[in-house]
Amino acid sequence: MEQTRAPLWEQITQFLHREERVWLHVPTHSGGLGLPAAIKQLFAAYARCDLTELPGLDDLFQPTGVLAEAQALAARLWQARRSYFLVNGASAGVRAMVLATCNPGDTILLARNAHGSVLQALVATGAIPRYLPVAETAGFPLNVTVEAVKAGFKQYPEAKALLITSPSYFGVTADLAAIAEVVHQARALLLVDEAHGAHLDFSAALPASAGEYCDLRVQSWHKTLGALTPGAVLHWQGGDVDEERLQTALQGAQTSSPPYPLLLSLDLVRQRMALEGKALIGEMVQQALLVRQAVEAYFPLLTPSQVQSLGFGLDITRVTMLTAQIGVCGLEAGQQLGQLGIDLELIQPDCLLAIVGPGYQTQWTEKLADSLARLQLKTADRQLPKLPPVPELVLTPREAVYRQSVLIPYQAAAGKVAAAMVVCYPPGIPLCLPGERITPALVAYLADALQQGVAFRGLTKDGQLKVVKEVK
Repeated sequence: MEQTRAPLWEQITQFLHREERVWLHVPTHSGGLGLPAAIKQLFAAYARCDLTELPGLDDLFQPTGVLAEAQALAARLWQARRSYFLVNGASAGVRAMVLATCNPGDTILLARNAHGSVLQALVATGAIPRYLPVAETAGFPLNVTVEAVKAGFKQYPEAKALLITSPSYFGVTADLAAIAEVVHQARALLLVDEAHGAHLDFSAALPASAGEYCDLRVQSWHKTLGALTPGAVLHWQGGDVDEERLQTALQGAQTSSPPYPLLLSLDLVRQRMALEGKALIGEMVQQALLVRQAVEAYFPLLTPSQVQSLGFGLDITRVTMLTAQIGVCGLEAGQQLGQLGIDLELIQPDCLLAIVGPGYQTQWTEKLADSLARLQLKTADRQLPKLPPVPELVLTPREAVYRQSVLIPYQAAAGKVAAAMVVCYPPGIPLCLPGERITPALVAYLADALQQGVAFRGLTKDGQLKVVKEVK
């Protein structure tokens, strides 16, 4: 196999250059001819590649041809036993990891900053989640420590697996080498949500990736490598994983109509990373250093030295502005930047997050610096309180979701058991999950955050949330 090749791209290119085709198959826009007039021109090139499992184009869920070869090339580049393309994002991969490794009643250790997508897998499997705390610095979440993992396995020695997010949404990586040792001593599996870390394998200036240490890992190539949204990949690195069950889980977590333009982007991103990945990510790092230099004149940043002293690493292409440390409301600052043409990944009262990717343009740094100089910052009236402690688990997520539920005002929810997830999105980290008892501290946090403009999924427009109807 040659990394210079892009098997799926080559096959579709040949397909499109044949004589005129008669489209008697889905998608029924027939290569764009049947698209609404308003978007026909805009999506013309995309629509020509929007194909289905025609002869020669393979089948994502039973690949034997060009898709099998494309995935094998990805596995070789990322040094995995198998690699699987994901068309429903890293969320589908996270669900598949749990579905493939946990049975009803199994205990799984989860970092509390686990993405909300894990909930569906917990409901489907009936696995029992036990959450590990996330270390903080000055109230800002970092990641899970080795000590927390040791304590988790000591308290729950029966745990089947640990699912950890590394890097975090803010680019903070855990000490995976030490954590892996603990996990494997416990004869458990290490599952890593590496959605934000597909680029780590290509630069010594960035923290180490999870590949050497984990059993399964999921990467969002659209988040860091420039694939189409929501293109992602699951890598089976090693460990005792039932491959047939993993493939079944992947098929169940994804659409049965995979979009070929997205698959093409994954194939071509892999080719580009094989041929110029180190140079591409090296340029990203250099651009990120210039962005950080422009920003730190106005806002304190989360820095490598801060997190390294606490045992973590930091991906510097994630530029986290800690607005709360200087008493500035991040919502107002982010809105002003948006009006000046600067679109950020995350705008919250206590922080802003900017991401530097492979499409970043050098001239943007000057525009960013000019926009920062034009900000009219005001001192915030108050800051968000510290996140409340992890609530008590009263029911498994599966039990809570399938019981009768009712909507009530969140102000009256203390003492009730949640029937749905409440999550601030992005980054999709749950405040509470189905089966957890809602605490007065959680209600107070919601009230304060809502007043400051934070949006939550799981709350209705009029501030109601779903709770289990009756739990003694």
